[in-house]
Formats: sequence, structure tokens, C-alpha cells
Amino acid sequence: MINELNELAIGFDLCSDFSQITFYNRKGSEPMTVSLVPGQEQYQIPTPKDLFSLVEQRSELGIQRLAEFFKEGIALLAGAGAPDGLFFMLTMKRMRPLWADAAIQALGMLGIPAENVYLQDHLESFYYYTMHQKKELRSYNVALFEYERDRIVGYELRTDYHTKPAFVKVEEAFHFYVDAKARSGMGEAQWQEEKDRLFLEKLQEMFQGKTYSSAYLLGEGFDKSWAKRSLTFLCSARRHVFMGQNLFSKGACYGAMVQCGMSSIRDYLYAGPDMIEYNIGMEMLIRGNAEYYPMISAGINWYMARHECEFILDDTQELEFYSRHLNGTQMAHTVTLTDLPPRPNRATRIRLRMDFIAKNRCRVRMEDLGLGGLYPSSGKQWEAVIAL
Repeated sequence: MINELNELAIGFDLCSDFSQITFYNRKGSEPMTVSLVPGQEQYQIPTPKDLFSLVEQRSELGIQRLAEFFKEGIALLAGAGAPDGLFFMLTMKRMRPLWADAAIQALGMLGIPAENVYLQDHLESFYYYTMHQKKELRSYNVALFEYERDRIVGYELRTDYHTKPAFVKVEEAFHFYVDAKARSGMGEAQWQEEKDRLFLEKLQEMFQGKTYSSAYLLGEGFDKSWAKRSLTFLCSARRHVFMGQNLFSKGACYGAMVQCGMSSIRDYLYAGPDMIEYNIGMEMLIRGNAEYYPMISAGINWYMARHECEFILDDTQELEFYSRHLNGTQMAHTVTLTDLPPRPNRATRIRLRMDFIAKNRCRVRMEDLGLGGLYPSSGKQWEAVIAL
């Protein structure tokens, strides 16, 4: 009998005030969000007050503080048992390269390799959450409404079945402010009625001529005491309406499950604003055969796209990369290794690192490694940006 590994998929929703952590292992039927009080839905874990400012300042202390916070969160999963493997998805309202790099460094300090670290924003987490619900809840459009500190934002998830795989997009449909300026001195009763009116007005505009299977409301600001007419409208037409607080951390956990192979989403592709639309690779001689060597695959977020390899030059100082768009168009991109030291053929080994600095900007960094003791490295390095 083969013992099943206790692999953990973790979804960590990192916010400036409170964060949440959801986990899944194969012993459970679905992801579970950690509560600070057993038996209660107290999912909000206080985020260290100086964490965001320290990381934004690119401080080494910020990376250390982030690693400590991740460690504290993982420690809350002690009841799941010692993991044989850990796969970590970090989600934030907006994922930026600075935070992507910081998270990979911080988790590396905890012994989690970069290949086990995944990154996505809140809207992609919403996608993964939705795609793991019953089909009846996502047969048509799906709505998400988030009550932030000073505004209410509406999002629409829609699927284009004319493509294969079907493209799924999540886009903002509206927003309106609920701050002191919008209240403009109204009394509590009048303000609650006005909020309800504004929300209902935006809902009616958003839903006009469209069919929605379900709607999700996030944020403690949503309250049946004021959202009377708007909630009545939402619950009409047989729509399924849910209120909750842990959708993003659950969606991040589902995303980690897909990335590490614990779950799958067939025939669908999330077409988010950060998604790379190109496959990138090179033609190489591999074991004596001319083959295409893939480096970057379309369909992942640009801040997650990384590749590293080493190869030996064969009578050339030029590297030719091929990019192929999802629509089938292909282009060649040439990078020249200027002032390469003169050596016999096949006596130069190159280390190549590839990543992205923007959605359509692929950075390629090369380093001359020489070849053994006879042809030592010159220390030369090259960098180029491929515009896609």
C-alpha cells in the first residue's frame, strides 16, 4: 500500500490591514479558511502595520518582516500535519513586480522553492473561486460586489465560448463612492436610504439586458439594514446571491491547487490584463536533433514568467528567439552577443535568464561561462529587451 503524501496548497490573501489564509490537502473535501477562534468565522489576521511601507521602500527589513508574517500564517495550519510538500499562492488586490519579488524572496527564506510559489491578483482569485463552484452558479455571467473603505465596486465575470479554450474575463462594471464627501452631511437614516438607491441604480444599469447566474458580496460594509431594495433586486430572477469574507483566499487556494496539479480547469483560460499572450522559445540542437526548446508559455501572468537555462554556442554570436501569439502569428527576435571572446567552436557556454518587465516586454540576460579550465569565463554579460 502506497501512503499518500500530505501536500498542502495554501492561498494567502495579503492586505494592508487584515489578511487571510486558506489551505487544502488531499484528506479534505474542499479548502478550509483558518479562523483565529476555533468554531467561529474569524478569518481576519492582523497584518503588521509597517509591513507594506517597509516592502514598498525595498527594505531588507521588509522582506524579513514578510517572511515572519508568512511563517506565522503557516504555523496556524499545524492541525493539518507536517506537509511533505507546500504550494503557496499569494493574492493581493493588485500584484506588482515589487511584491512578486518580495514574496519569492520571503518564502525562499522559509525553504519554499520559487517553483512552488504562485502569484495572482484578487480578480484572478475570483475567477478560480467561480470555476470551482457548481456549474449552475456560473452558466451565465457572474457578478462580484466589493465594499471597500470609501467605495463600492462592481465586477462582471463573463465567458467567451467562441474561442477554444473559452476565454474568461473579469472587468469592472461600475464604482461609486460612499465616503464623507458623498454623504454630504446626511443623517444616518437618509444616508442609508441614499446608499441603497445608488447601489440599486448601478445594479439595474449593469444587469440591463444580461443574465447573471450568481452574485457575491464581499466586505463588512454590506448590511441588510440599508441594502434593502438593492438586495431584493439582486435576489430576483432566480439568481443565487452570497455574502462572505474569504472568497479571495479561497480562490487563491483553488489557484494553487490547479498550478500544482491537485485540481484542474479544462477548456477555460483566464484572460486577465497581466496574462502573457505569447509562447517564446528557441531552436536548438538537443542530443543531436534540431528541436524547438520552449521557454515561456502563454497564459501565465507576466510577473510569474521566468526561465533559466545553459547552452553551448555553435558557430554563432547571435541568439534567435521565436515568439508565437495565441492567434498563431509568429515573429523572430535576434540578440547579438557583442565582443564575445574569440574561442574555438563550441567552446563557449552561456547562461540565460529570461523574465518580463511588463506584459509585452521580455527581458533576456546572458552571461559568458566559458568552458571548463581551458576557456575560463570572461565575465561578460549582455542584456536585451524583446518587444512583443
